[in-house]
Amino acid sequence: MVTPNDVNHDRFYDKGPEKDVLYESPYIEISSDSFRRQSTNSSLFDGGISVNSFLEEAEIVSSDDTTKVNQEMKKKLTSFFMNPIEKWKHRRRFPWKLCIQIICICLATTQLILFGQRSFGYMQQHSDMTTALSQILLKDWTADVSVYPPNGPYAVYTIPDFYEHIDQVIKQYAKISSIAIGSFGYDDSDDKVTPMAFCTKQYDGQIFAGNLSIQINNLPEERCVTIPSLYPGGDPLWENFSMSSFLEKSNYTFNFRTLINAKLKLKLKTIFIKSLNRLDFPECYRLKVLVKYDNSEHDGQLLITLKLYSEKFVCHVNSNVIDQGETTYFMLRQLLNSFVIVFSMMSMILCLRSLRSGYMLAKETTSFFKQYYQKDIPFSEILDFIDFWYVNIVASNVLLAIGSLVKMQIEERSAEGSEYAKCSILLGVGNLFMWIGILRYLRFFKKYNMLILTMKTALPNVLRFLICAVLLFVGCCFCSWIVLSPFHMKFRTLSRTMECLFAIMNGDDMFATFALLDTHLDFVWWYSRIFLYAFLIVFIYVVVSLFISVIMDTFESIKRLYVFGGKPRTTVEIFLALECPLPIGSPSPQDHENNINYFWRVWNWLKHARFVLRNRESI
Repeated sequence: MVTPNDVNHDRFYDKGPEKDVLYESPYIEISSDSFRRQSTNSSLFDGGISVNSFLEEAEIVSSDDTTKVNQEMKKKLTSFFMNPIEKWKHRRRFPWKLCIQIICICLATTQLILFGQRSFGYMQQHSDMTTALSQILLKDWTADVSVYPPNGPYAVYTIPDFYEHIDQVIKQYAKISSIAIGSFGYDDSDDKVTPMAFCTKQYDGQIFAGNLSIQINNLPEERCVTIPSLYPGGDPLWENFSMSSFLEKSNYTFNFRTLINAKLKLKLKTIFIKSLNRLDFPECYRLKVLVKYDNSEHDGQLLITLKLYSEKFVCHVNSNVIDQGETTYFMLRQLLNSFVIVFSMMSMILCLRSLRSGYMLAKETTSFFKQYYQKDIPFSEILDFIDFWYVNIVASNVLLAIGSLVKMQIEERSAEGSEYAKCSILLGVGNLFMWIGILRYLRFFKKYNMLILTMKTALPNVLRFLICAVLLFVGCCFCSWIVLSPFHMKFRTLSRTMECLFAIMNGDDMFATFALLDTHLDFVWWYSRIFLYAFLIVFIYVVVSLFISVIMDTFESIKRLYVFGGKPRTTVEIFLALECPLPIGSPSPQDHENNINYFWRVWNWLKHARFVLRNRESI
């Protein structure tokens, strides 16, 4: 939207290096629809009467009331499209939204930094606990299975290894309270070993590998058996426990050839002591440990994974350790959360009020042009009255307010620890939108406004270009996935294939991608090389270069507009650029109800017709 200060008479000329081109009068563009409708079945405009003579006549017959209405509308539009700096210069209107926005950004960013440190500590704490339990319970488990690329899957391959592994888990679980460094206990008030559950899911049938035949009687079904607390925790008798013997005595059988997965479910409790103050109060959790043996692929290996699910409980603490400084810091953090909510609400209310004012002015402007010019304002021009920067700020304020409420609940220990992830998303996205909203105020400076206008103007072309690029990228993903997935770990799934190709496009290590190809087929080897080289050439040297050129072309157009100027484009811009009186109004519902105004308009029309006829006779 071109503001009134940007519009002047000099800009109606293209100051190019070769010649001056006079643009069509913007006044004609506004009133042409009205004139066209009035002259459809009339001979008054025959005989070569120029539009300029009609404009001169309009000046003669226009009433003072109409001119006053036009000036009032110009005043409203000019005031609405002023930026905060212009409003301060002309009207001494203090920029409240800007000040509140700056305060809100400072508070929200400080809150985000403090919460990020605490959230990282929580997630790191649970990650370390999962690693500790894996080291204690799982036989021969090492952290190398978590690195990339892994040395190989953590799995068992024989039936004796399976029973040996599950026996190791049960024996370690039975004495975990005495051997673990962490504060682990059983989910029982008397600290007895909590009963365990062993479940298997398998097909009901038989597989005969010798004659390559399969007999399946029913859909997969899951059965469970409970392993009771046979001995107290830490009792040496647990060392004699045998899972195979227990299942045999329990008359529980399963077939490894039809087995889909086996699960061992354990329950524990743990306490994180921390620093025993109001800010770092002890946290108590009930843990559900799941050791899963996955045979869904039936490829000769049982993949082993340990998953941990935590549920927070209130700790019973009796401590004389009091840190007044930390308690004060806790209160300050809660006060900061409250301030973020208050200022977010204030900013949201001011922005909603501005959006409502823009909406009301858009309705008034639409009625004005409909009444006085018989011209409908396009929907795209009505959107100029809706400041989407305010919409962005409102969205950020809502996210920050909700995130702050969740954070206050976490601080008060009234929310689960899993709420950290949800709170992080709310605060992170809200903070992102708020920082993006700062770009609105950079528009008031010419150099920054050029860049922002470039992004805004180039967006439609960029989106069209991205649609074409995405179609090409998806085709490459399907092509590479179907061919390379059996031979390359980076192309195992379609999602991983997309991630790999996108990483390659952004400078990922190509040597590792080539080296990890596991095949002895020459045509697959050559295909991988040719495909990846072609993909790099197309997307790095062609697609990315075209993407940059689209943006640069828009930037040059915006730069030329700033240097040489440009004519107003929208109806409102043309209306604000006019300095001459405007044509008389057209009928409105109120005019039809008022006989005096109706006859007055008829009299003006007769004077107008008489003036046109005189001009025709003189010609």
